[in-house]
Amino acid sequence: MTSGPKLQASGAVNLGVAAHIAAASPGGPRYDSALTPAERSAQSNGIWLCQNCGKLIDSDVARYSEETLRHWKAGAEQRALTMLQTRAGAVGDPLVLALPQLDSLDSLLSFASTAVSRVGREDELGELKSFLRVDADFSWWLWTGAAGSGKSRLAIELCRAIAGGWHAGFLREGNQTALADFQPTRPTLIVVDYAAQRGEWLADALLRLSQRNLSAPVRVLILERSAQGPWWDSLQRVHRMEESFQIQACSYGLPRELEGLSRPESRSLIEAAARRAGAELTSTNVEDIADHAERMDPEGRPLFVLVATLDWLDDNGISADRDGALRRLAARMDGQTVQTGGSPSIRLVRNIRTFATALGGLSADDYAQLVQALTPPTALLPGIYSDFHPIPLDDLLDGVRPDILGELYVLDQLSAVGAGRIATMTLLKLAWQANQEAYRAFVERTAGDHKEHDCLVHLLDLGDWSVSKACARMAVDVIPLLQRSDHPVLDWIFSRLTSARQNTTDEAMDELIVTARFRRATLVLHEDDARRANALYTDALAVCDTEWPVRSDLLNNRGVTWRYLGDQQAARADFTSVVESPTATDERRACALNNRADIFDSEGDGSAAIRDRAAVLELAETTYNRRFIAHIRRARTLWKSGDRDGAYRDIESILSTPDIATEQKMSARLQRAEWLIETGSASRASSDLESVCASERNFDAVESRAREILSQLPEHSPE
Repeated sequence: MTSGPKLQASGAVNLGVAAHIAAASPGGPRYDSALTPAERSAQSNGIWLCQNCGKLIDSDVARYSEETLRHWKAGAEQRALTMLQTRAGAVGDPLVLALPQLDSLDSLLSFASTAVSRVGREDELGELKSFLRVDADFSWWLWTGAAGSGKSRLAIELCRAIAGGWHAGFLREGNQTALADFQPTRPTLIVVDYAAQRGEWLADALLRLSQRNLSAPVRVLILERSAQGPWWDSLQRVHRMEESFQIQACSYGLPRELEGLSRPESRSLIEAAARRAGAELTSTNVEDIADHAERMDPEGRPLFVLVATLDWLDDNGISADRDGALRRLAARMDGQTVQTGGSPSIRLVRNIRTFATALGGLSADDYAQLVQALTPPTALLPGIYSDFHPIPLDDLLDGVRPDILGELYVLDQLSAVGAGRIATMTLLKLAWQANQEAYRAFVERTAGDHKEHDCLVHLLDLGDWSVSKACARMAVDVIPLLQRSDHPVLDWIFSRLTSARQNTTDEAMDELIVTARFRRATLVLHEDDARRANALYTDALAVCDTEWPVRSDLLNNRGVTWRYLGDQQAARADFTSVVESPTATDERRACALNNRADIFDSEGDGSAAIRDRAAVLELAETTYNRRFIAHIRRARTLWKSGDRDGAYRDIESILSTPDIATEQKMSARLQRAEWLIETGSASRASSDLESVCASERNFDAVESRAREILSQLPEHSPE
């Protein structure tokens, strides 16, 4: 397949690409020169495109013409209006929420861009509006999805849709302390992005809001890649169960994963992006671009549909893969800087972009304080008053966006040789010193998006691990994100851990090494190699202190491998070891009890299974998932044993427990309805089935089954 139609002006400028070159530098007017190689200096193309109005301007007079000054003035006015609208609601509202409105001309790839209208997502937007309508003073909900799935775009669409009636927008880190004593004056929707780097603060905020009498409804929409890892445990307060109950009771539903676009939706987005770029596409062109997008990203994430479209419109042929297309964007971004600011500027611009990206973006105030506190080497970072006209320093402090592009940008800076690589490593070490939580979140995002990049390991190489245990823990936390047990970074991590252990007598390093071994074994388990995983768990247990929390994890997971291998007795022994351990947490003990009860059920020992489920429910500090599993599975065992009243009592307990998720409650209702029908009480079953079908929160399989059963009942059958 060849690349798309070439849109030329004066034989030089590709408008299809020129419309999006400023992807990582939002703000005022932009003049893009459609450079080809990344480092090529200013060319005599003759035509620049103004990003404010889309007009072509002669580059020879662009810096001095009245027309250019008018465009710059318009850009300044636009930026000022954007700032005012961003702070809309601040007067009379005690919480400043960001709601960018006029950045649409900067980049098709910006989540806040309105250059291309939203495609699809009607059902998802409807779900979010239902979240706002729930009858509760306070409620929160986590939406997850891989990079580029459209979480932030959907959130800002929701904010814009309810603006006026609601005070809605993104809560920036610089404003989050105001939430401590927040009392809304009207319905408020708070969007918290980059939640993984704000886990501790966010958990405190959710707890305080759950305890407060609010004068108006408050909703918190949380956005992150996935609901797992240390940040998620921290958010849920899994080791402080009384607080966890309060937080979970205010959760609207289970984490909601945002999926990609359908093929028809991808086509619509391709056509809209091409129209915005001034291109006319045939139906064959659209299908070719859709194929290119699917090769880049089989999940259909909208970001990569846009990237594929822009890549196809480039006049140098399509890129070989996803990273090639992203590198083309980064190259043009750097090329634009060279053209507008010159070679001396590009070094400082790259440095500030790298530093800011590694911290998830910075405010100008935060940057000024960090530069003063960290005292970076001379000329490594620009001063707060530096000017990279026409790219404001404030825009550079946002970092390179979208995230997946910024991550690759930083990794590629590490691929440089000599002084360039040394500078990048110094900047990453400064970022680690500045904000470890933000840097950890950046590394985890990068490992998830670019796990095969040759320089990934350098993000973890920040110093002596025997001195900086936090850095070693970050590396161990990255292990699950590598997703394969033979990943070369794994060997490097274990080598560094071993070296650090030789240089310290701290027992914490031994525990960290065992935790790393547990996580590698779990990667093997996920690869369906139960025998090898079993051996790795056994080897780790041989050197694991009985006081370390990871011991219970090793035993629970090894018990699972024994079950896969058909050795029920060995599995039961491992689960029993956790149950009887004086140092196991209630959560780990609950996991072992539920697992052992499953074995008893499979062996027909219902009484023993019921005892273990009851023991789970007697534990003081377990999460709602463990208790739901105990209730629903005990109910099924009781039903099989003939204790129908006991089974129904477990269902009622699920329905009356505040922190058990709505989806789980609907699953319990379906189970009860099936039992009622089995005993000839179809009319009573209808109430549960209708409740499931009417619920706005459901597992798909549960809702589908409920509708199927309901349609078969006499009073609901079609005439």
